[in-house]
Amino acid sequence: MDAILGLIEDIYEAGARPEYWQTALTALADLTGSIDATMGGQTAALVPMLVSARTDPDYVRSYAEHYHSGNAMQLALHRTPVGRAVTDAMMVDSNRFRASEFYNEWCLPQGYLHGMALNLATSQGWRATIMVSGKKDYDGEGLKLFSAITPHLVRAFQLNQLLHETQSLGMGAFAALEYLDRGALLVGANGDIRTANGLAEQMLSDGDGLTLRQGQLRCNTVEETAALNRLVAQSVRGLAVRDEGALQISRSAGRSPLTVQCLPFPTRNWWPGFTQQLAIIFVTDPDLRMVQATERMRLRYGLTPAEARLAWEIVRGGGRKSAASNRGISVATVRSQLTSIFDKTGVRRQSELVRLLMDE
Repeated sequence: MDAILGLIEDIYEAGARPEYWQTALTALADLTGSIDATMGGQTAALVPMLVSARTDPDYVRSYAEHYHSGNAMQLALHRTPVGRAVTDAMMVDSNRFRASEFYNEWCLPQGYLHGMALNLATSQGWRATIMVSGKKDYDGEGLKLFSAITPHLVRAFQLNQLLHETQSLGMGAFAALEYLDRGALLVGANGDIRTANGLAEQMLSDGDGLTLRQGQLRCNTVEETAALNRLVAQSVRGLAVRDEGALQISRSAGRSPLTVQCLPFPTRNWWPGFTQQLAIIFVTDPDLRMVQATERMRLRYGLTPAEARLAWEIVRGGGRKSAASNRGISVATVRSQLTSIFDKTGVRRQSELVRLLMDE
């Protein structure tokens, strides 16, 4: 029991510090009566990294470069759910396996005659696995012990990922997005919102144009939602097409549509050799930007709130009569306020006023 508790402690230490995995793997090999325990990140054809307790580095290198594609056990693991411990006898035909080049040239010289394995995580074609190997056939008790340790191994690996993602998203480029005058969201491969700046959260809570339903972005129309999903899927695959990366999202009457720009946002996974592709979505609200520009102009030139609101109406277009109607005032009042705005700002035409506001 003390050995099991000690191993669990080592596992969670590795969860907080990935460089500690070799120590945890050594303890895992000892507890299961194995020669070695290895942890690897891999696809069906590629092994960018292996952490091994005892395997000779030359063998580790030759496995990654040549033998991985012939390891029937690892290939069979691609059909196994995360967190399910299995033995070689459960996954492969033993006679065929022992006739393979991999077994005779790589396993046999090291005494790796039997093994147990599990998937720690899977994502977009790659997976992280742990395998223990040794001379003895792993019986029911060996598998029972390995299965008891499995949830701790999975949670520790998830902790590695969570800590890395939290650090990555809490630092660097995304922190600067709080200072933008547009909403910004990071979206995962399945459309889930990873994080958003304050302005994006405000837009989503407003619920006009873009909303969040069951963790997924939705637009006012089915067609716009489908178009947005296509842009996100394209970006998550790492594709950026300038003319196809923007979308107009309609809103309620009297409000300008939102402009959505979707781009790839690669983020380095803590496991060397893999990148996780996200999509970054920028959302521009023309009305909000104009309100902000109007407020800056009001403060700069000493406009009254009524004059600032009129300036906004003028910029939105429609002329003096339209502005009067929208503001619920007479055309004469509009004319008087506009004269005051011209005097304070130094412009003499409505077109100049529009240009002044657009420059704010």
